[in-house]
Amino acid sequence: MAKVNKRLFWDVEFKKLNYEKHADFVIKRVLQYGDVEDYKAIKKEYGLKKIKKVAQKINYFDKKSQNFWKFVFDI
Repeated sequence: MAKVNKRLFWDVEFKKLNYEKHADFVIKRVLQYGDVEDYKAIKKEYGLKKIKKVAQKINYFDKKSQNFWKFVFDI
């Protein structure tokens, strides 16, 4: 996978993170805490369709973040 900042995964052993098996977790974490470069990395790895699908299931964002991702993904 392209570079995703390790700081986003402070609570797990980063080296043991399986990007395929834990895709939803990685995507959620990047959408919640990541920056533009982190987003580009998951976009390249998973594609917009997968990211949009995961984003629709997230219910713990603050209003500002919810509105932003709804706009970005047209959901």
